[in-house]
Amino acid sequence: MFGNLKTFRLGLIALMLFFVGSLSAQSLKGNVKDSTGEPIIGATIQEKGAKNMAVTDLDGNFSIKLSGGKQITVSYIGMKTATVNVGGKSSVNIVMEDEATTLNDVVVIGYGTVKKKDLTGSVTSVSAKDLANIPVSTASEAIQGKMAGVTVTTTEGSPDADVKIRVRGGGSLSQDNSPLYIVDGFPVSSISDIAPNDIESIDVLKDASSTAIYGARGANGVVIVTTKSGKEGKVQVNFGASLGVRKVMKELDVLSPYDYAKYQYETQYGKEQEYGDWRDMDIWKSVTGRNWQDELFGRTGLQQIYNISVSGGSKETKFNVSYSRTDDKSIMMGSNFSKNNVNAKLNSKLNKWLTLDFNARLAYSVVDGLNSGGDTNDASASNSIINKAITYRPVEPLNASSDDDADESSNTDINPYDRMSGTYKQQRRFRQDYNAGLNWKPFKHFTFRSELGFTWRFENTDQAWDKLATRNDNTGAGAPKSKFSRTDVRNWRNANTLTYDTKDAFAKGDRLNVLVGQEWSSSLQKDYYSSTINFPTDFSIGEVLAHQGAGEAQPNANRIGAKDNMASFFGRVNYTYADKYLLTATFRADGSSKFASGNRWGFFPAVALGWRISE
Repeated sequence: MFGNLKTFRLGLIALMLFFVGSLSAQSLKGNVKDSTGEPIIGATIQEKGAKNMAVTDLDGNFSIKLSGGKQITVSYIGMKTATVNVGGKSSVNIVMEDEATTLNDVVVIGYGTVKKKDLTGSVTSVSAKDLANIPVSTASEAIQGKMAGVTVTTTEGSPDADVKIRVRGGGSLSQDNSPLYIVDGFPVSSISDIAPNDIESIDVLKDASSTAIYGARGANGVVIVTTKSGKEGKVQVNFGASLGVRKVMKELDVLSPYDYAKYQYETQYGKEQEYGDWRDMDIWKSVTGRNWQDELFGRTGLQQIYNISVSGGSKETKFNVSYSRTDDKSIMMGSNFSKNNVNAKLNSKLNKWLTLDFNARLAYSVVDGLNSGGDTNDASASNSIINKAITYRPVEPLNASSDDDADESSNTDINPYDRMSGTYKQQRRFRQDYNAGLNWKPFKHFTFRSELGFTWRFENTDQAWDKLATRNDNTGAGAPKSKFSRTDVRNWRNANTLTYDTKDAFAKGDRLNVLVGQEWSSSLQKDYYSSTINFPTDFSIGEVLAHQGAGEAQPNANRIGAKDNMASFFGRVNYTYADKYLLTATFRADGSSKFASGNRWGFFPAVALGWRISE
């Protein structure tokens, strides 16, 4: 009897497990179509709150195993993501709606804007909403991984490292492949000094049709940054702060003291052994070596970002003023970075046909330390601090010389920690950008805009080396030295455009936009260099910087470049008929003082046609 009862219990448990498994592994089939009844191929089906996924086939059908969830999400590019209740159902039919709102979004193109649905060129955009929660210190880092066909890479590990942006790869093997940067209509050399929280949108022009309006300068793509403007209403104050920590996650494997001593014994066979007799090699197993990677790059980096903005205004006048501060303590010893950004923007409606835009940006940054261990007077890359952090001996040989004797050797015998400690570098950069634009509407459908911009940028770099960091230097080897450089760059720009925009120009339902313009720009750069060598060998870095007269001054090297002038004429026609057929024709002529007389002008035409199949 007891045996039968036991069998009955086991059967009951198995039956319950079967029902539980059936409930927790619901099988769901369905079909996905658009609003016209056409099947959607490749739509993604996912159980909400789980990882179960499926994809629709050529007929829009799908089948998915659910783990107990009562909802699924259906997503597809260009369609609104749908959430469907499937509790207790074995099949569903889903109709997805077009994401029409994104087609009406306005994107910035050269010297104007256009709706996404009317684009004939390739343009990628990132809005302020996409950048809001990204704790980065530069605009370049903010767009990393967010734009198709746009790659963002960092050239080195220093906090101020140059960030390279490539639009659809590089087109030249020997020349610069950087895109053209436009900030609020003004060309700039870099967008690294713009605070991410000041950005309203970033639009990247990627193909010949969209970049032709900028001529040869747009050959590598165009990155257009629009900063935030004030909005009508009450004054708003926004404050943000973020804190980040950096740490080296993995170091390269290097030889232990024992392995290094054994390696030296083998390479010095037949010579005087610096690490002892081979029979005593086991002694090195109990010796702790120095980890140069950890000593040079083992700091815990700390990044702090603070920003505050005040915006508001009336119907006639709107303003936005912001301040951003970044402090970055890098993982490399002695490496620190600080940056201050001020952005002020004013939009004023002077009367019903005249408006004024004004924008001022100031950026001041201080960079302490070496650029990834460079600037150490190395005779070759193999002797660089970065390389020596991996290859330099972890323990000193048994017959190591005293410190005084080591002073007479080359810096190949100075450990990387002392070499980096004996090198000083500080960079101070200040940039001012002022841009004003006047919009005048003299007649219906016509808008005249005149822009005037000025940029002033200067950089000061102070460097000093003690005796341990100048062993392989060509001038004053083995003695402290210093070097100072100053760079002053000034740019001027004026652009004037006339735009004609109308509907029903040639037929009912069409739209016509015609732009003609003229632009000139000029820039001038000045560089100043001075150096001093052969300071007393016992001078520290601080004494070198404080007593420049104690060394031997070298002849100054100055360079005042010729003015770089450019004059341009351009035009563009955008025509749309019946919301179906699109035409864009662009032409630009550029004249540059960089080229010889008779060969200074270049001409850049482009035509693009589009057919909106959905219409």
